[in-house]
Amino acid sequence: MPRKIVVTSALPYANTPIHIGHIVEYGQTDIWVRFQKLCGNHCLYFCADDTHGTPVMISARNAGIKPEELIQKVHADHLKDFEGFYIGFDNYYSTHSPENKKLSEGIFNSLNQAGSIVKRTIEQTYCEKCKMFLPDRYIRGTCPRCKALDQYGDSCEVCSGTHNPTELIDPRCANCGSPPVRKQSEHYFFKLTDYEKRLKDLIAAGYTQQSVANKLDEWFSTGLRDWDITRDGPYFGFKIPGEEDKYFYVWLDAPIGYMASAKNYCEKSRFRHNMEQP
Repeated sequence: MPRKIVVTSALPYANTPIHIGHIVEYGQTDIWVRFQKLCGNHCLYFCADDTHGTPVMISARNAGIKPEELIQKVHADHLKDFEGFYIGFDNYYSTHSPENKKLSEGIFNSLNQAGSIVKRTIEQTYCEKCKMFLPDRYIRGTCPRCKALDQYGDSCEVCSGTHNPTELIDPRCANCGSPPVRKQSEHYFFKLTDYEKRLKDLIAAGYTQQSVANKLDEWFSTGLRDWDITRDGPYFGFKIPGEEDKYFYVWLDAPIGYMASAKNYCEKSRFRHNMEQP
């Protein structure tokens, strides 16, 4: 009996062209997908551009265009490169889509109704000159762990450690170079601990490779922490329902982008089927 298989690859980010690492991954995946189809299996390959977040905003600002213009241009460039390497997705979409917006809001609302979303007031870095909070790559400074200079506010490229923008030593705004102040803001958090047992049971059932399970076990052993899913405006992403100037952090809607690409494929297939009917 033919297998039904859905295949995905890591979403390429929509602020730069693809590179050789992308081609290695997508090329190998494309070969495997083609093999499955030749074997008679029903195999679909979905992917999309990862379009939201701070790096897209910075690249668009540097190019003197809006983020929407940038991601449209990069999307066309990505498709052209994939075609040049004969990589054939069944559907290649974008996380900046109506399907992804609806799915992201639906998942957020369901979690909120289940009591797995909480609000907390946090302290953040803020640039008084640029009049904005400084998340992730809008702030640079010295790594609080290895003391490497000129690192971003979310991670260190030298020691690979992660940190919060408020932990940077001698921080400065990545836009204007001014030292930031601290301000409070209300954020939404996802209570990961509500789903710890469910996640452990899923991993124990053998759905992941052992090496991946071992890595995930490191997170469980240190304890799951509530996840900040909010970014204050200005930010390029989806607004949080009921809020005016707060947005979903890119890592909330990006993984949902696979579902959105699959939904878009199904809707287009249904439309083509209806058009072909007498």
